[in-house]
Amino acid sequence: MADKIKLALVGCGGIALTHVKGYQNLLERGYDTMQIAAVCDTNDESALNVANQIENNFGHRPNVYSTAEEMLDHEEIDAADICLPHAYHHSGAIPCIERGVHVMVEKPVGITVRATKKMMAAAEKSGAMIAGAEQIRRCMGARVIEWAINEAKMIGTPRFFTMEVFGVTPFNWSEYKMAWRGVRLLGGGGQILDGGAHFTDMMLHVFGPVDEVVCDMRTFEDPELDAPGLGKRHVDVEDYWTSTLRFESGLVGHWSWSRLGFRHDVTSGVYYGDQGSFKDKQKWMHAFQFGADLKLKDGTDVPYEEIERQYLDQLDADEKERLFPFGLSDGVSNECWDFVEAVAHGRQPEIDAATALKAKSLCFALYEAATSGEPVKVADVEEGTVDAYQRPINEHWDL
Repeated sequence: MADKIKLALVGCGGIALTHVKGYQNLLERGYDTMQIAAVCDTNDESALNVANQIENNFGHRPNVYSTAEEMLDHEEIDAADICLPHAYHHSGAIPCIERGVHVMVEKPVGITVRATKKMMAAAEKSGAMIAGAEQIRRCMGARVIEWAINEAKMIGTPRFFTMEVFGVTPFNWSEYKMAWRGVRLLGGGGQILDGGAHFTDMMLHVFGPVDEVVCDMRTFEDPELDAPGLGKRHVDVEDYWTSTLRFESGLVGHWSWSRLGFRHDVTSGVYYGDQGSFKDKQKWMHAFQFGADLKLKDGTDVPYEEIERQYLDQLDADEKERLFPFGLSDGVSNECWDFVEAVAHGRQPEIDAATALKAKSLCFALYEAATSGEPVKVADVEEGTVDAYQRPINEHWDL
């Protein structure tokens, strides 16, 4: 056991169980480089539940703690997987980072741009690594379509895209996992930042930097909820937005969403180039997670399955193992493997804090544009010179 990476889970909610499953998938295929040595959560029931799952599935029981600080005082930990609500990403990660413990942080890496930079400053000082737990670009479909657009040039030069998701998505604000998501001070924002962080990461990964955005945002319904640690509050996150993303390449993207689209659903993601277009098979904001179908300019249809075959045929064995370790093509297992491998071999993770910051800065640029009513440069948000929307969040958490 001494040569294994000693891993801790900080936060034991639903996403932690998803990560546990990812580590389990690896173990079942013979990857035993790490051991989950400790878990911590201020909710004793949640911590014990995750500890029980680990004991049942891995054959050993991790030690259970209430806080990261308590855990660090009693354990020699190499790495920590941060699975907390957005508001506590920095407060859970920084104590680990300051003690030289490498961390993987769930998206978004920090509740605001300033929170992320505070984490990065701590890492620069201690030498610890920060990895972003972004799973979508690591899925088979996403890797295939990124190659098809940028390497195989199947749609030629990208020109514009539209991603629209309108329908009815009931949110149960009485559940803890939703209650903190309904208040900006706890979630940082609504679905632009939550599910949308996956979309912005993929857009930057596939199409490159965004120069400027415009956004119109609404909160049509604001029921009262019991916000964890804050008491009675009204929902103040968006339930509708429409936006335009202007990329440095000249590409233009239209991105809209609402969970209050009564009666007629719209779920459409289409990416157009000068030689054809890709229609996304995903009906949420996890762009290309399940691939996309191609229609060429001359009317020829190329199903995703054929594109995936071509992609896999051009990969050599080493590249396949790097991209899909042990034949796993789900993003969570692959992000867990990448994190442990980065810690074990002292290398950079596929998605580091700087990359995660760019995806989040694009999300916050939309909030800032909606707040100001003016176009916003994404670089200004990343640099911190535009932060009117984020300022109350930073002030509340003393950032």
